[in-house]
Amino acid sequence: MSNPQNESSGNEDDDFTSTFRSMGESENQAKFCQTRVANSEKYLGSLCEVMGSITRKTAHIRDKGDILAKLCKDYSDEENVSHSLKAGLRVCAENLSVIQDYRQTQIMRLESKVVRPISDYGNICKQIKIGVKRELEAVKREDKKKIELQKLRSKNPGNSHQISRAQSDVERAREDASIGSKHLEEQMVSFEKRRLHDIKTSMLDYFKIQLVFHAKAIEFYSKCFESMSMVDEERDLQEFQRKLSMARGVPDTEEISQALTSMTTTTNGYSDTLGSSDPYTSTYELTASDHRRVRISKTSTMYGDDEDDDEDDDYYDDDEYDLSTAR
Repeated sequence: MSNPQNESSGNEDDDFTSTFRSMGESENQAKFCQTRVANSEKYLGSLCEVMGSITRKTAHIRDKGDILAKLCKDYSDEENVSHSLKAGLRVCAENLSVIQDYRQTQIMRLESKVVRPISDYGNICKQIKIGVKRELEAVKREDKKKIELQKLRSKNPGNSHQISRAQSDVERAREDASIGSKHLEEQMVSFEKRRLHDIKTSMLDYFKIQLVFHAKAIEFYSKCFESMSMVDEERDLQEFQRKLSMARGVPDTEEISQALTSMTTTTNGYSDTLGSSDPYTSTYELTASDHRRVRISKTSTMYGDDEDDDEDDDYYDDDEYDLSTAR
């Protein structure tokens, strides 16, 4: 025949073991959350620091780009001899300035769409860590109450009043820990959902911002490259030599030669210069985006009358070489 006191004692031992098992599970959950938050805080903090550094260095490059654009413009304004170089520098200055405008937009987008969302996780992780700490304290408090109950049962098993009060304290501590554990679990699920979304969105925004900027940069850097590749070094050097000769008071042999050549006539009354074997000549064409040097056939409709030819002669004789007035 079984002893009721022994059965009661056995039930209490089972409850105690179950309680400790539950307490261990809550503690493991809290420690898992603590590790997860600490890991997120570490890498998100580093990510925020690197993105912020990239943004600041981009701003520094923008400032240097503005200086470069201004130097090209000032040099172009001061250049009065090498006319094709003057035109190339002017186009470079315009396009470099546009690139820096796009770079400024890039900086603003990096700050608003990448750096700021990640930087918010400093406070978010801090709040989660407070919740984890509170849950661990509740688990420890429950653990303490259970140990006190176990000692009371061992030392004074007949004092039902104290045992009952200790059991009430354990139940209250267990309830607090259970509520805290449930709240922590909900908080961690919400945190993880937001963390996944924000990291994905921020990284996608970062790559999109870089792609848009570099696509535009390639477009305008190509215009800079094209304008500088169109610089006619030989012609600019000849112009310099002509200016140098004029500065020394020496007559311009090129102008004298051209004058003599224009007076030379051939059969049918045509100038010998029109009989050149080269079917092309070079001129400059003003477009909406840049000044581009092109090769045009002499039989083109652009040269359909004598007035155009006269304008071309004036164009090559002018001291001031301005692409905006070229055909």
